[in-house]
Amino acid sequence: MSYLHLNQPLIVANIDKLVRGVLFDHVSFEETKKQLNGLYKPFMDIFDDGLFYSETIHAFIDSTESIVGDSPAYEVVWDHDKTQRFINTLSSYKNDIEEETRAWRYNEGQNQKSLVSLVRKLTDQYSKLLFVMVDLKYATETSHYVTIDGFNDHMKKIRELISNKKTCFEHVQGYAWALEQGGINGGLHCHLLLIYNGSERQRDGYLGKAVGEKWQSITGGLGTYYNWNTLENKEDFKKQGLLGIGMIHRDNPLEVENAVRVASYLTKPDKCEQQLKLWLPGMRTFGQSRFNVSWRRGIKR
Repeated sequence: MSYLHLNQPLIVANIDKLVRGVLFDHVSFEETKKQLNGLYKPFMDIFDDGLFYSETIHAFIDSTESIVGDSPAYEVVWDHDKTQRFINTLSSYKNDIEEETRAWRYNEGQNQKSLVSLVRKLTDQYSKLLFVMVDLKYATETSHYVTIDGFNDHMKKIRELISNKKTCFEHVQGYAWALEQGGINGGLHCHLLLIYNGSERQRDGYLGKAVGEKWQSITGGLGTYYNWNTLENKEDFKKQGLLGIGMIHRDNPLEVENAVRVASYLTKPDKCEQQLKLWLPGMRTFGQSRFNVSWRRGIKR
């Protein structure tokens, strides 16, 4: 791997991968030494003590500091002795990392229950709903410009647009979003589910595209997106009996259950490699709309 032009999230993701590799996947000694020499200086260059980091990153910081102290990062060479000490020291953090993973899975399970409850309440209330799923992410060729601060700002803007319920967000009756970080490429992204009143909105493929284009505009061209609601995707899901996006009818139990399954994807407890490795103070990684019964009385069903 070339370590040139690595962005902040990708550097941190690679540190996470290194730590997990040493502790759980039996990465070779030589590979560990190579990764340390490639990642230590870039990480120290982008380290920000105003951010929160996952336990794997804390383990890396504490382990390396105990070995090289406050030596300038550009002077540090991870030779055989330092690498072995790093491996030995890192092992003392294994329990903390496992505990964080258990806590994350529990929280994801709670989020999943809450989201499933929202979807079932909405499908009980409306005769038909339009489910639109869009993945909001960043183009690979420009991802080195992206920081966690920028991602947070972009997400605030898209959530504000959703709350305003104008343009492509008009007639949204429910929504949920989940922030993740790729386990392989470290890319920051958001899974966004929008649930429209099916009596007011159709053309889900168009809406997914419009939402993606809003994201591109918000990010100043850095962003890209994946629209799950294309005809091709829906046809594939339909062949498998798994179509849970597009128009979902209350009187079709299979459609409703598939829609619940789609929503559950946002909060799968077994996607622990996708959790954020760094975040801002107070930054939420999951959110959903509330189900307000009072104002829904007498709505068009």
